[in-house]
Amino acid sequence: MKHPITKRTGERCIMKPVDEKSIDECLVKWQPLLSLSDWDIRSIVVQKTNWRKSGDVKIDESNRMAAVMIKSDLDPVYLEQVVVHELLHIKLWGLDQMIEESLNALFGEEDSEGKRIFAQGQFMRELEATTQDLARALLDASGFKGDYLFNRVQKQIDGEIEKD
Repeated sequence: MKHPITKRTGERCIMKPVDEKSIDECLVKWQPLLSLSDWDIRSIVVQKTNWRKSGDVKIDESNRMAAVMIKSDLDPVYLEQVVVHELLHIKLWGLDQMIEESLNALFGEEDSEGKRIFAQGQFMRELEATTQDLARALLDASGFKGDYLFNRVQKQIDGEIEKD
């Protein structure tokens, strides 16, 4: 049994099962707000049951094209949050690539000593935390009153409760 951390109610861009149309509704709402209207962004529903992510994005910056991938069994309550999060990865892509190139210059592309692995892990943690914070701030500023996705925290809670 899930033990929700928070409950909030309010408007969401969709309240139906996740499909390409529901993702597209969120893209239509958020692309202009994030100055991504000049990007060709496609929606993809991932049907794989063993896919561990809620969402992901694939980016071709030179052609301003991207694909936002959303897991098919994502609770629709969280769709808008996940779409905004993935769109922010597009906005931050240039910075992301700059850091990657810096890590390659500092440690090489195949660091077997672990320095690059450590730095890469730190960067990815900060990138995800910052992206999530920005997504929440944008959603809050837009009047969003929905639930936020707490997958990592919820897993920790569930693990703790199951120990007893």
